[in-house]
Amino acid sequence: MVFLMKLSWTTWVQTASERALDLLFSPTCVSCQADLDSDDLKACEQELSLCVACHEQLLLPDWPACRRCAARVPEIPGTVSDCGQCRTNKLCFDRALSLDSYEGLLRELVIKMKSDRSERLARMFSSLMVRKMGPAIRDLGPTVVVPIPVSRWRRLVQGAGSAAALAAGVGRGIGLPVLPRVLSCRHNPHPQKGLSRSGRFQNMRGQIRARAGYPLMSSHVLLVDDVLTTGATCSEAARVLKQRGVTRVSVLAVGRTPSG
Repeated sequence: MVFLMKLSWTTWVQTASERALDLLFSPTCVSCQADLDSDDLKACEQELSLCVACHEQLLLPDWPACRRCAARVPEIPGTVSDCGQCRTNKLCFDRALSLDSYEGLLRELVIKMKSDRSERLARMFSSLMVRKMGPAIRDLGPTVVVPIPVSRWRRLVQGAGSAAALAAGVGRGIGLPVLPRVLSCRHNPHPQKGLSRSGRFQNMRGQIRARAGYPLMSSHVLLVDDVLTTGATCSEAARVLKQRGVTRVSVLAVGRTPSG
């Protein structure tokens, strides 16, 4: 409850500050920095901070996705397919959703979001996910929202915690409690980039732990992250959560890499 009150106060201050600035200066698109006119604000709504052109580039994908890891799969009429990786490799989370493929404008904005201290991009993406995917998220039936943790060193270098900010926005948008400190990253793992699929899973083994003292028994956790690639990080997080009594773990990511 203390966290939720703090979160609400922080969010209120940020929103009030941005609206005060909007009264003095024309609001700008969070993507291309163009001034937002009345048509932009009417079409996309002010809290998204997107012009119409950029908003149209962030539409929901129309391709079928694997139910387990959200990877793109061949379209077969009348069937819901799993991808080949999920048939042969066990992931510890149960379902995954992503806003779009980790390409183009979405990829550019996610990279910027990782170091965006203002958290403006994270608020935009969380609002976008709630607007476009709210029913699908609710259909999963999560009871609590938890962000994927980062090491203290990575947080210091990047200057922002994108997963935590995304989780806060999603939780607020769908009306679920957010537990930002349930998971922690024990060390400073070797970067996942450049590692093979098996190397990514091995690299994350034992790097995430669940803190004691949180009411997780029989809960359904919605894990929130910025990008889902092989699912190694989210799978490790789901593994330790289930060891603490969590019944189900679903994953929500902004971007899903075309091949994991």
